[in-house]
Amino acid sequence: MSSGEKKNRLSLIHRLTSQNSFEEVLDQYNRTASEYDEHFVDDRYGAPKLAADALLRIFPENGVTPRPQVKVMDIASGTGLVGQKLYDEGLRQLDALDPSSEMNEVARKRGIYQRILEDTIGDHRIDVEDSTYDAVTVAGGFASSHCPVTAFDEMIRICKPGGYIINSMRLEYIVTVPEYQKMQAHMQKLEDAGLWRNIARFVTDRFYETYKQGFTTVFQKL
Repeated sequence: MSSGEKKNRLSLIHRLTSQNSFEEVLDQYNRTASEYDEHFVDDRYGAPKLAADALLRIFPENGVTPRPQVKVMDIASGTGLVGQKLYDEGLRQLDALDPSSEMNEVARKRGIYQRILEDTIGDHRIDVEDSTYDAVTVAGGFASSHCPVTAFDEMIRICKPGGYIINSMRLEYIVTVPEYQKMQAHMQKLEDAGLWRNIARFVTDRFYETYKQGFTTVFQKL
């Protein structure tokens, strides 16, 4: 990769993760949807693979629940990077939620999602019935001016009892982003309330480029 290409990629990522408001973030996603996939590939950005792999371990091929029967909501789905990985491994009942019309248009062309909701999550009830999904994934949806920590509450609502909520994000954000400084306390509050239980929590090196760490959690709804 040339130095110019790397500079362009880092500039794009900076624009997506350093805006001061949700409206500015949304505008940047709409502007960059057509070039997003070429920059966010596995060897540079680990969130989609980590989230998908966590789900695939829970629902193995030839497991008790056949993969085509596993119903998944992909939150902050973007262009469909998580969904594509799941689809390629045999999952077929995939829905998505993302507020960016342009990102959703790219995802729609993949033909992998049964339903795409153009919406945010965390401050209202989304158009999904209670206890609908076997799993809810979110990869990269927790970044500055992105999803609030209350998004977890809504993810729990739409997940079936016994189902799973999987989140993969950049580790530093739980320290550097004010909203996420309360994330671990909020997750513990939900656990103390008997709404879910933590079954996996791990840190990954080389999550973003070669130097940022990732933070992935898996919770099971009770």
